[in-house]
This record gives sequence, C-alpha cells and structure tokens, in this order.
Amino acid sequence: MKPPRTGIEAQAHGHTSTPSPRAESTRDVLDVLASGVVKTVAGGALPDPQHRGTGVTSESGRELLTEKMLADRWVCSVARLQRWRTVGEGPPYLKIVGKVLYRLKDIEAYEEASLVRKVF
Repeated sequence: MKPPRTGIEAQAHGHTSTPSPRAESTRDVLDVLASGVVKTVAGGALPDPQHRGTGVTSESGRELLTEKMLADRWVCSVARLQRWRTVGEGPPYLKIVGKVLYRLKDIEAYEEASLVRKVF
C-alpha cells in the first residue's frame, strides 16, 4: 500500500485536496474586499480620500514639523538644520522625547523675518 500523497504531489498528479487554512483566510480577505468594492460601485459615489497633512497636528491644533519636513520645505539638508541648532542659528525648536520638532508658526515667523526687500 502506498502512503498518501502530500499536497504538492497531489496537485502535480491532478488530485485535489482541501485548501490550507492560509488559503481559506486569504480567500476570506479577498471576499471582504470584493464586497466592499461592489458596495462602493453600487453606491455610485467614491469615498473622500483621507487628507494627509504635511505636519503633525497636536491636540491643541498646533502644527508641528519634523526636521526632515522642514528641510524639504526649505530645500536644504537635515544636516544644515542640525548644524544651525548646534551654533544657535535658525528658528526656535522643540525637543520632545529626543525628537526635534518645529512649530509652524515659528517657521512662518522666521521666514517673514528673513524676507529680503529690495531697497533702491
């Protein structure tokens, strides 16, 4: 008498077996996604995408920027911002749990103060 074939051997020889638990859970997830798509299409309106702001919003409504976000805003390197902090230049910053954050209002005030007006 031959031992029973494994799942791979059975598929190779045209035999089918019951799906694995992983295949079942994948099928369940796909069914849920498909039903959501059908409901969305049937409703006619697509849900509004979530807006992802450029800053971190705290509970008090103040917007905070990371040093990477500020470097992107000013088209400069993060190293430049770090160097400015060590020599006391640049805008004021917060250091919370070891993370450097800039308040948007401070950034805007610094930008306004740095505005160069031509004088003839």
